[in-house]
Amino acid sequence: MKKSIFLTIALLSLLSACTWVELTSMGSEIKLVDQNDGTLATCKKLGSVTSMVKHKIGSFNRSEEKVNVELATIAQNEAAEMGGDTISAEGPSDNGRRTFSVYKCMK
Repeated sequence: MKKSIFLTIALLSLLSACTWVELTSMGSEIKLVDQNDGTLATCKKLGSVTSMVKHKIGSFNRSEEKVNVELATIAQNEAAEMGGDTISAEGPSDNGRRTFSVYKCMK
């Protein structure tokens, strides 16, 4: 019994450390800035994207940092598809979900 519990915990620990989302080459060119960044005033807002990832594996929570990185990665990839060059989170993540504004800032 103890061995199976240990194996389950070890497997879930390994899985929670994995990154599930890949940054595309176009997505890697998208800048992530704070909503209060003064440079956004000169940018054109193209729209919003909402990213979603698994924030739990079974009853175990994944690292909040890893979840937020994956949410931003998805938003960067989507922003590139929209023709944007900058994203900014509209608020905190909630249960593996976060909305980002997409901007075109560079001329």
